[in-house]
Amino acid sequence: MKTLTALLTCLFASGLFAEEPPPVEKPGEHHRHLKLMAGTWDVKSKLFVAPGQIIEGSYVEKARIQPGGFWLISNLSGKAMGMPFHGHAVLGYEAHKKQYSGVWVDSFVSVLVRSTGHCKNDGKLNVMTGKGYDPIRKRTVTMRQITEIKDANTKIFRMFTVDGDQETLTMEAIYKRQTPSGDKK
Repeated sequence: MKTLTALLTCLFASGLFAEEPPPVEKPGEHHRHLKLMAGTWDVKSKLFVAPGQIIEGSYVEKARIQPGGFWLISNLSGKAMGMPFHGHAVLGYEAHKKQYSGVWVDSFVSVLVRSTGHCKNDGKLNVMTGKGYDPIRKRTVTMRQITEIKDANTKIFRMFTVDGDQETLTMEAIYKRQTPSGDKK
């Protein structure tokens, strides 16, 4: 009985190893675009709450490409309204859907924002549309998020609330890349 079990085990194992492993997806052009947004950034933001009412914030974003090269993982921390703030984003390109997909969560609200979109200009302009719950207005809102890579050391993020054909700028953030020593360029 032991001999039969050993023989079957060897035959089964040799059959498994004789087959080619399944092909593994490799990062493509759109995944390489994510590298433009990786790094450590000093961030200054303005949140346009109501006409004439602006909330400013200062943050540091640490964004890295996940091992494998498919996802940009960002962690943002700093202060807004005198309080600590932490935000987390994951952004990637889903090749089977031919679109970018992302999520955002932060320490101020219990809202998960999901977004999808595309990029232009060799990855220097990323346009995403997402939905999330607005706890102030107590309703789900559509948001358009645009990240523009101005140069290797500057990116600008703008978020608009979309209501029918109208878009209202609700947030703008200027990102300046830190040098490896932590000094600004």
